[in-house]
Amino acid sequence: YHFPTMRRRQSSNPYTSSRSSNHPKLPAASIWLPILGHHLGIRNRKHHELLLLAIITSILALWFLTPLSDYCASWILWTVPVRTDVELGRQSIMSLERKYPRVEDRWGVQKIGNDLVKAARNARYNENKNTYNFFNSIFDNVDEYQWDFGVIHAPNLVNAFALPGGIIRVTDSLLQNLYLTNGEIAALLGHEMGHVLHRHSQRRVIKQRFISTLWEAFVYEDNDGYDESFGEAVAEGLWKSASYLGDLGFSRRDEYQADAAAWDLLSATYLDNRYILRRYHPNSVKKLLTKLWDYQGRDATATAGWESTHPGTEERIDALKEKWSKLDSRQKRRFV
Repeated sequence: YHFPTMRRRQSSNPYTSSRSSNHPKLPAASIWLPILGHHLGIRNRKHHELLLLAIITSILALWFLTPLSDYCASWILWTVPVRTDVELGRQSIMSLERKYPRVEDRWGVQKIGNDLVKAARNARYNENKNTYNFFNSIFDNVDEYQWDFGVIHAPNLVNAFALPGGIIRVTDSLLQNLYLTNGEIAALLGHEMGHVLHRHSQRRVIKQRFISTLWEAFVYEDNDGYDESFGEAVAEGLWKSASYLGDLGFSRRDEYQADAAAWDLLSATYLDNRYILRRYHPNSVKKLLTKLWDYQGRDATATAGWESTHPGTEERIDALKEKWSKLDSRQKRRFV
């Protein structure tokens, strides 16, 4: 954009005046910084540089220290059809199971996972949903995923993986070393389902590659004769990250959201519905994290994988204790 007034004020502009001709020119900022500085009453060049530094620092602080990056990534992810998660998950699991092969499920992981899927499905239609007040809209999309629960062989790795599209894998080391009850396995699977339903892996990739994701989606062209929407273009860009989605760590915010989803899923098994085969107490989420925390104290090497991808275990235990303590006696009796 051409600013005609700038030519008439060259003599007063330290970046363009003859007196400053020996100074090295700034990059693109030399165009808009003097304009902004002029409106703010800043004429000194050093002050302009400080203004630029302040602007950059503020932007970085907003991005990394506030929920701004989450909101921006969530907005982009909102445009991506949920159906594309299934294909992304298929590509991701091939990479994961080349590293950690699938083994026999001797712990009933698939059956417990199926119970939770039924609980989520039935919770949407339960007439008392608003009265119970422990369900949220993420369950509305549960049927759009192809849920697949299984066990993988990973020596000395206590961890679980949530891949897009509904693929959940638990390491045999976790199941062998923690001696989980069915309720605690349900809590583990419910937590990983929370990551899937909140689409945390995709959000992490978009946050890490925000500018390139936007640019690639706007200029995307694959010459297939089909005019992709912005969201579909973003999804095809995410496929490039499929090979390492299983290695992505989650933020503490993600972990609290996944814990809340696990609590809601286990609570949903207590609804009076003939399709629910077993009930899993929501306090099992706290018990699971307590076992992980205790085991970490005994073998930090084995649980390093869990803590690196699922941070804040101790604080989350405290949050779940507080959540239970805030329930009144009538609400607690619901889980007897």
